Amino acid sequence: MTTTVPLNTTHTEPNAFAQDYPVRRPFSVQPERTAENPFDAANGTLHFANERRRTPAEDAAPAVQATRSTGARSASGTSRSGTGTKRASASGGSKQPPKKRKRRYSKKKRRLILFAGIFLLFAVLVLVGSILLLNYFACGGRERCQGETPAVTDEPGKPSETPSAATLDETVIVPSVTIDGTQVQNLTVAQARTRLNEQIKHTRDAVAITVSYDDHALTLHADDLGLDFTQALDDALLIAAQTDVPQTLQLTPTFSADALRTALQPLNEQIPSHAVNASVEIKFKTNEIDKTPYYQPYWDYTEGTNGARIDTDALVGQITDALNAGNYTAQLVPDVVVSEPEVTVESLQQQYTLLSSYQTNYRFKGSSSADPAATENAMNRDINITKAVGMMQVVKLDPGRSFYFNKTTGERSEKKGWAPANAVYQGSGYRKEPGGGVCQVSTTIFNAILRAGITNINRKGHSIPSDYVTSHFEEGLGFDATVDYGNIEFSFKNDTGSTLYMFIYITKNKESSRRKNINVEIYGKAQPGVEYRCRNEILEHTPADDQSKYEYEVDKSMLSSAKPVLIRNPHDGYKVKTYVDKYVNGSFVKTIRTEETVYKVVYPKYKIGSAEITPAPVITPKPTTPPSDDSGE
Repeated sequence: MTTTVPLNTTHTEPNAFAQDYPVRRPFSVQPERTAENPFDAANGTLHFANERRRTPAEDAAPAVQATRSTGARSASGTSRSGTGTKRASASGGSKQPPKKRKRRYSKKKRRLILFAGIFLLFAVLVLVGSILLLNYFACGGRERCQGETPAVTDEPGKPSETPSAATLDETVIVPSVTIDGTQVQNLTVAQARTRLNEQIKHTRDAVAITVSYDDHALTLHADDLGLDFTQALDDALLIAAQTDVPQTLQLTPTFSADALRTALQPLNEQIPSHAVNASVEIKFKTNEIDKTPYYQPYWDYTEGTNGARIDTDALVGQITDALNAGNYTAQLVPDVVVSEPEVTVESLQQQYTLLSSYQTNYRFKGSSSADPAATENAMNRDINITKAVGMMQVVKLDPGRSFYFNKTTGERSEKKGWAPANAVYQGSGYRKEPGGGVCQVSTTIFNAILRAGITNINRKGHSIPSDYVTSHFEEGLGFDATVDYGNIEFSFKNDTGSTLYMFIYITKNKESSRRKNINVEIYGKAQPGVEYRCRNEILEHTPADDQSKYEYEVDKSMLSSAKPVLIRNPHDGYKVKTYVDKYVNGSFVKTIRTEETVYKVVYPKYKIGSAEITPAPVITPKPTTPPSDDSGE
């Protein structure tokens, strides 16, 4: 029986062969000897190299053997004289028959020889294993090195490793290999590549996959498909260069699904009943006030309609199957499915949601009992406001773009059609200027954009308060915006991150036939639950009632006894701070904008007389204060 011991197994016990050699108690005789007379293993003794061998006659003589005694063993010394050996027997020992002693020594000899053979076999196996391991690590752990035979792979004909490009091109394809019907045996890889590239060119030129639907057809060529044989050819040549068995290989090209979808789009567009997306446009409706037409912009939505379209995903699958099968001239009929509009009215409304609006009103004509000067001022203000609104009825602002009021209206002069009306003049009252009254338009815009969450605003308040901001005078403090062409600009930047639309238009006031409304609406991307609220805080209030600071102007044509005539209305002074707060679902989140505005106190100014005459005094009519909303800019 042959037993193989693995290299990584260490046997320390000879009992591994117990089935052939039963385990016995180890032989353990310790004879008493000297260096000149060792024990002979063949006859119960072991000789040294320089020991004289005993003669047969001497061996036949009785010898005294060492015996085992219970609990202890004693041996007598050994002496040597001449060529013989005398061995003293242990006290109490007994002589054994020669045959029995010889048989015992023979068994012991065989056992020693067996153990020596096992040890030798084990040493040889260890040596061979060590050589193999050293050779394996010297080759870097690879199965093939320094010209050795390539290792056998799991699949016949498959390479075990990838050679360099230079080595591969010079490799000769030895076995019978066919690639796409072309025999490349005995060619180098470079030669085979050249031959196959010519064949691939013919194949690409012949690609013509036709997709037809009703009377519409579309032919797709290699470039339309993004067809590419490069990777398939490289893989096939690598196999051919390293295989050792005949091979029949087929080139399966790759293609671009994105390019294919783009190429199929024209066919989709040719289908007569394709879906129509919802659309929106800005239209205008007419509001007539005292036979004067005014135009109001609004969003006009058109709902989309369903249609038919090619099932592009299924068609891409059909073309893929044809290419994988090598069918480059397939005739395909696509499936047609119902298509829905990609853009709906609901999605458009999310982009053009009303974010905020603001409205102010103004008098455009006076009553029969009104002061003619006040009536003229109201009519001129109406001309200017109507002209300004008409210049900016629809304003589109992309993210990051700015709106400038003065740049939109241009210079406001009588030559350009602007009428003279009251305008605030350097904090001392009013004076007539072309374009007076347009500050009410800029103020209305200012309040609308604050409520749309816009914070990047360039604005300056009037030097005296304007009472047209709100119905409650003090609530509007700090929320006016003045303009003065060439000096004071009102502007803002769209910092909301989405496109904004601003509609500005005039409507009739429902509460008074002598008033009109200025309306500003801001549209943009919906912000569900978001609301911006405005508030103010009066920090200082200085009443204009200190008589010591009243001003007087002497008119020599007036009698000194005449009642003073008011020529400048008083205005209290204020210091006010405004806030814009953001709320989400009705809960306060944070304050996004604050600003302080100072209105100077304006004391009244009177005209008094200095003339002394005897005739009856002329009665001066009681002065009338123009309506505060006719105060111009």
